[in-house]
Amino acid sequence: MNELEKFLEKKGAEYAPFDPKRAPKILKTLNIPFLKPKVIHIIGTNGKGSTGRFLALMLYQQGFNVGHFTSPHLFGLEERFWNNGKNIALEKLEQAFLEFDTTLLKEASYFEILTFLALKVFRECDYLVLEAGLGGEFDSTTTCVKRDLTLFSAIDIDHQEFLGESLEEIAKTKLNAMAKRAILGIQVHSSVVDIAQKIAQKKQTELLVLDSKSLLPSIKAYCKKHHYARFQEENLALAYSGFKALGFDMNLGELKELDLQGRAQQIAPNIWLDVLHNPNGARAILENFSKEKYILVYNSYLDKNPKEILKILKPIIKRVEIIEISSSRRIPKEQLEDILRGLDLEFIDFCSIQKDEKYLVCGSFCVVAEFLKRRQLWQ
Repeated sequence: MNELEKFLEKKGAEYAPFDPKRAPKILKTLNIPFLKPKVIHIIGTNGKGSTGRFLALMLYQQGFNVGHFTSPHLFGLEERFWNNGKNIALEKLEQAFLEFDTTLLKEASYFEILTFLALKVFRECDYLVLEAGLGGEFDSTTTCVKRDLTLFSAIDIDHQEFLGESLEEIAKTKLNAMAKRAILGIQVHSSVVDIAQKIAQKKQTELLVLDSKSLLPSIKAYCKKHHYARFQEENLALAYSGFKALGFDMNLGELKELDLQGRAQQIAPNIWLDVLHNPNGARAILENFSKEKYILVYNSYLDKNPKEILKILKPIIKRVEIIEISSSRRIPKEQLEDILRGLDLEFIDFCSIQKDEKYLVCGSFCVVAEFLKRRQLWQ
């Protein structure tokens, strides 16, 4: 473990209670050189990672120097820092971190430190695709950076302990982060569109609202070619709209394949992975996997509404196999088993994969990571 990882480990939880003044104040003391890139800010509940990477790939294929800051990661911190087709080496991130006066980072949260690191390692890029953490208006990616364009992926209920209990509260805090130019991706809830339009009018933002007409034949063809789930059509439509808003265009048939793991990803003839961790993500998966029954390899964080997620997925579940995850945030096993009994779902502990069964692995990034680690040991 290097010094960066040790420092972050001491911070504990990735997110701290929001303080919109904290991150900008710390950033000012760090004296990071003026940012050169144009910044495209990605905010939402679901689809931020895919949307951001699609856009980063498009810009990279135009010949630009492009950075993409995304979160969380499956295996290593370097997955959060993508530059021109590959992750920045952990050694380079460590070197950049050691250039900071770490005494100035004492009050910063885990995520804020990574935001500062992104601003440092990507400062020479032409474009920086900057993904917000769990928030919007108070997120460090918002309070520390002047954004040229905001893209909003699907907004739904999640992280209530930080963002508010209702969809309206959550949507407002995310949408209040919009820059002077913004694009709202296709939404499940019409109320999100209404809130966005009101905020845009108040902020005098040039807002483009996407609907099903934005799912062009070329977008559908690309996703079909790569066997992507239906929700990736919406993420690609948002990324492509952002790309065009920046003044560019391309033949989507030439777009490189998405290089992110765990997005309805098929890794074997009978195994699919998805990092879904909220009800909206579960509905998206149900839409794509509704024709058959699967063994669900599952676990969840306590605050991720596992009862509602399992209720949504129940029509496609043959049996649930509980995979152990090493996280203090995980739901107690007895509580998860009570939920499964209440939903009349058969369950056992996860042990191994059978070739004659179909498997869907989901519940969080942590579940997908644990499954992939175990699979490496089997092979």
